[in-house]
Amino acid sequence: MSNDAYDYVIVGAGSAGCVLAERLSRDPSISVVLLEAGGDDRSFLVQAPLLMGQAMASKTLDWHHYTAPQKELNDRRLFWPRGKVLGGSSSINAMHYVRGAAQNYDEWRDAYGAEGWGWDQVLPAFKQVQGRVGPISDLHGCDGPLSVQDIKPLNPLTEAFFEACADMDVPRIEDMNGPEQYGCSPYQVTQKGTRRCSAAVAYLHPALARPNLRVITHALASKVLLEGNRATGVEYRQGKEAQCVFARREVILSGGAINTPQLLQLSGIGDANWLREAGVAPAIDLPGVGRNLQDHLDILGKIETRSTTSLGISPATAFSWARSVLDFIADKPGLLSTNPVQGGAFLKSSRAGDLPDLQFAFIPAKVAPHGARLPFGHGASLHVCHLYPKSRGEIRITSADPAQHPHIDPNYLSDPEDMEVMIDGMQAARDVLMHTAFDFDRKHEIWPDPAYRTRSQLADDLRARAETLYHPVGTCRMGTGELSVVDPQLKVYGVPNLRVVDASVMPRLIGGNTNAPTMMIATRAADMILDSRD
Repeated sequence: MSNDAYDYVIVGAGSAGCVLAERLSRDPSISVVLLEAGGDDRSFLVQAPLLMGQAMASKTLDWHHYTAPQKELNDRRLFWPRGKVLGGSSSINAMHYVRGAAQNYDEWRDAYGAEGWGWDQVLPAFKQVQGRVGPISDLHGCDGPLSVQDIKPLNPLTEAFFEACADMDVPRIEDMNGPEQYGCSPYQVTQKGTRRCSAAVAYLHPALARPNLRVITHALASKVLLEGNRATGVEYRQGKEAQCVFARREVILSGGAINTPQLLQLSGIGDANWLREAGVAPAIDLPGVGRNLQDHLDILGKIETRSTTSLGISPATAFSWARSVLDFIADKPGLLSTNPVQGGAFLKSSRAGDLPDLQFAFIPAKVAPHGARLPFGHGASLHVCHLYPKSRGEIRITSADPAQHPHIDPNYLSDPEDMEVMIDGMQAARDVLMHTAFDFDRKHEIWPDPAYRTRSQLADDLRARAETLYHPVGTCRMGTGELSVVDPQLKVYGVPNLRVVDASVMPRLIGGNTNAPTMMIATRAADMILDSRD
């Protein structure tokens, strides 16, 4: 294997890139290089499930993207965490394993021309990824690399959350990845015992000893190299030095919904007018690159509690927190190994059709947005997001400098219906937190302000406090049609030897968290890539 030429060049060691690198390098005759802009994932913040908020806040582990001012959110610029580390966002996320509804994938196939991506086609790949710890069924895999386990034990406040949901006709179900999504249950999480099980832990680490796989960290990709319209390699920077790696077979972009369209545009692939405005010479006019941006907008409800039942930090719990550090070092269950986002629910707004269009995420702690601060004091928090927003945004470069972050405009709430669904969600979240199930410990409501009662007041509160739930997708849409960027084989239209394999290819948001679907996409893509070899 030469120092600069490989069969496959993969850009981005996130949820998709780690899967691809491991799958492709299983064959010792195939050489693979994986480029990652961040560093290794050995950080304590990555490994400890409770510290996910601190991982997102880290300038070493996170890209620290911000959106453009959002017109419908009081012109606020929202923080958009994305992992800049081996494992990508799977190394800093809440570890929830959620597939969405089966109908989501049939919609990809039927409404967007993503032939071969219906539920019956994607389920085997989901099962192939999953190593389920606990009850399994014909919908789950038990032998895959990705450890998926139930959160145990549950905090008493989490049990109160389930009681409140059930009393509001959102029934307790055994499996949120089962045949029916409507209902409430504990989240299934990508943990292996007391530690996070990221895509890097599950896939990349076991493959690192292979001589046919090379991983280059702190490598910022600056452009895809083209000969005519054919992709031949990638230029990247380490520090101030520009270097190149060449692909004998394919270049595969797995940077995610932000970095992949950015790299395509830096390479002259995208809307020709956008590229000229940014000072990049157009090579392939592909206007869908960076468009169709979708994300789950989220808002937090919160109460203060009387006792030390919650996962809060106070004088009474100081010893437990100190002991948890020793427990974690010794690989014993404790506070640091506890996933704080414990209870989930899928329910319907007044605008819902056949599928639930709202998702709850319950935390038995008084948390700050993005979990950036440790939970001082005691309380409980409840996230609610709109699963199927109609608003669409865009990502576009503003200069030819790969180190300059792109312009990110999710265009939240630009469709008025999105606001109405979110207000329904806020009301439902308030009903849960103020339910009698919490009477044993609730002191008072914090968010929304108890004085806010009308829909107009809740709309004002939403504009002031709503944040992302970290699920950007769609900016390199798969399928057919004017704004499609890749075909159902994930090949970039008009650019031979170039594929996109990450969340950017999802034509529409699924009804849930996006990490598990991204790993499914990479699993299917690996088979497609291997099957297409000469």
